[in-house]
Amino acid sequence: MTRVVVTRATEDAERLGRRLSDAGHIAIQLPLMAIESTGVSWDTDSTPAVTTIYIFTSVNAVRHGLSGLTQGSESSLMQVIAVGLRTRTALADAGIQASSPTREDSEGILELLEATYSAPTHAVIIKGEGGRDVLSEALSSHNIQVTTVDCYRRTWPVISTDDLREAVSVDEPSVVHVASGETLLRLSQLCLEQDLQVLNVHRIVVPSQRVAETAQELGWQSRIVAEGASDEALLRVIAQLP
Repeated sequence: MTRVVVTRATEDAERLGRRLSDAGHIAIQLPLMAIESTGVSWDTDSTPAVTTIYIFTSVNAVRHGLSGLTQGSESSLMQVIAVGLRTRTALADAGIQASSPTREDSEGILELLEATYSAPTHAVIIKGEGGRDVLSEALSSHNIQVTTVDCYRRTWPVISTDDLREAVSVDEPSVVHVASGETLLRLSQLCLEQDLQVLNVHRIVVPSQRVAETAQELGWQSRIVAEGASDEALLRVIAQLP
């Protein structure tokens, strides 16, 4: 039985917490991020259906940006990529078939594009505000016209001192799961502000080598790289722990 601190937004933290509990672990929810819609509207009328790639970068992109894809579109002509399995499942639940890379990040999407798709002229990236520009820049360098749709934003709710201390108590070495570099920075800053000496106590699970390198720079001593940010990736990591 492993004690796991889950730092995702509330809806995702509750779902992941249930799955961890069902697997016999102790799930501690510490939602460090919240998600809200930007209210942006978009449609597919300005892009050629056959040679356009639509890329959903997260489940939240599906939740808050799917309406633009389904308005006035012939779904059978669409070429849609989901960043990971959960995003692909969310699209499938809405009747949209998508492919997804094994590596659940921007680099994985680029590898999938190179291996699977031929000569796209346009790409529409449905995403949240901020984040890295690796994908957009790489597509543009291949003379692909890129449109980005920022359909949601991340906000940072106030975390009480009691909630933070209860979650990352130095008396209980735990696994701490972060799904993004932004969440890692937020957690590290909170621990620093509260003078919690926990970076050498807990094992932190991160979604990529890039985030692991950031964790190392911040001082996290025990780092585990999962195969992406999905629930399944974390559950696989937990199942393999000694």
